[in-house]
Amino acid sequence: MKRIAFNILFLFFVFADIANAGTLYNYPYLYKGIRSLGMGGAFTAVGKDAEALFYNPAGLYDMGLKIAILNPLVEVDQNITALATDAQNAMGKNTDTARTNALTDIISKNMGKPLHGKVSLFPHVAVKNYAIGVIGQGMVDARLHNPLSSQGAVEVSAGYEYGPVAGFSIKPPLAGLRIGAGAKYISNSWYEKQITIADIASQKIEPTKDMVSKSDFSLDIGLLYDINIPAIEFLKPKAGFSIIDITDLDFQSSGKGRKIPMRANLGISINPSIPILADTTIAFDYQDIAGAYNQDKSIGKRIHIGGEVGFLSRRILVRAGLNQGYPSLGAELNIAIFKLGYVYYTEEMGAYAGQDKDTRQIVQLSLGW
Repeated sequence: MKRIAFNILFLFFVFADIANAGTLYNYPYLYKGIRSLGMGGAFTAVGKDAEALFYNPAGLYDMGLKIAILNPLVEVDQNITALATDAQNAMGKNTDTARTNALTDIISKNMGKPLHGKVSLFPHVAVKNYAIGVIGQGMVDARLHNPLSSQGAVEVSAGYEYGPVAGFSIKPPLAGLRIGAGAKYISNSWYEKQITIADIASQKIEPTKDMVSKSDFSLDIGLLYDINIPAIEFLKPKAGFSIIDITDLDFQSSGKGRKIPMRANLGISINPSIPILADTTIAFDYQDIAGAYNQDKSIGKRIHIGGEVGFLSRRILVRAGLNQGYPSLGAELNIAIFKLGYVYYTEEMGAYAGQDKDTRQIVQLSLGW
């Protein structure tokens, strides 16, 4: 039983999310769901969904009653699915020497590849212009290095976090304008380490001992405006602006841990009326316009474009887009109180769009109304 427990723990941390490590430059964020990611991450001017809590709280308008009781989301990249079986077989060897040789061979063949995994829950309740929920998730990401490197064969950053999120949207006297605000209080436990082959083979990894735990609070504000131009009124254009995670979500201690910076986002969207289709949305975002993600200055990494088409009163939804220049695809099936969703997308791990892609897949099953 001890060996089985260690193997499970090893796989979790070796395939951990390295949001802030020096050799990975993907942008840290708290939560993105299947709807926004299926649309290429463009959501600042979309709204009418509790996911607006993480993009623009002004989008929490005229939602009606929406309840998500249980909605587990599982996300993995293509490298994890290819390596998981090999890693488990290597750890099943009888001696430290045999395990070391098998692990060295695996890492040598996959040197430089990023690994990513995530499990999230976001139960929530939304009614009219208000939403409240609880986020809980565990993340795992890593990068494989030269097995003989003094920096370690596997660079790991992983952890879990949880806490309440809430927000509201109001309609001031100015026609077409909505103002929103939100808040989060998140507790985070994080593990960062450069692990050698010898550490893994001898089973000397103690992630709970090296974890940094910290909680932080942040605020969000946003605007959403219906653009009133008669010539394009049939497109129902909207413009959105938000400042997310004001004061930062800072979980760092003594230089370790993860930090999600305050950032400003701009977005536009249209909702053209097309016969037969229940709903059509096309959106464009430029996120982090002030460059709070200071690991690079890439414009391409901050651009998100996407769309959504609904059929049969939104019982079937199809989504597509470009996330940081890479294609994203998504679909969702709604039957009674059950929803099944899928997303295929790519995240940029390098310093500029097109340098170092990590292709990921998400599956989510939801119970609610």
